[in-house]
Amino acid sequence: MNEHEVIDTRFLQSMAGKQPFLKRMFTVFISQEPKRIQDIKDALESRDVEKLRHLAHALKGGAATMGVERVRECCLLLEKASKAQDLEAATEHFDALEKEMRSAYAFMFTYLAEH
Repeated sequence: MNEHEVIDTRFLQSMAGKQPFLKRMFTVFISQEPKRIQDIKDALESRDVEKLRHLAHALKGGAATMGVERVRECCLLLEKASKAQDLEAATEHFDALEKEMRSAYAFMFTYLAEH
């Protein structure tokens, strides 16, 4: 995966011929993950590092499944920061996560509109 890819090309290639399934995956991701992002933000603001770690871990798995590698990486860093109780680093990683999620949503909305 190159640094400019929102969704790993290998993942997209593996889904060739499975457009209905991929569209369903993208639709679920778009509909469910904004709440998780808000929950992560709330956990960060309330300084609940255990909840923050759990939520980051869960999103990391979902992102890995979907080939959204930059989101997965942000979640990994957020998870590590929460384990270390480093809320300053966690805040920085959350800001990066929000940016990467916007890119992922844009990619998925475009894909859904074009397929």
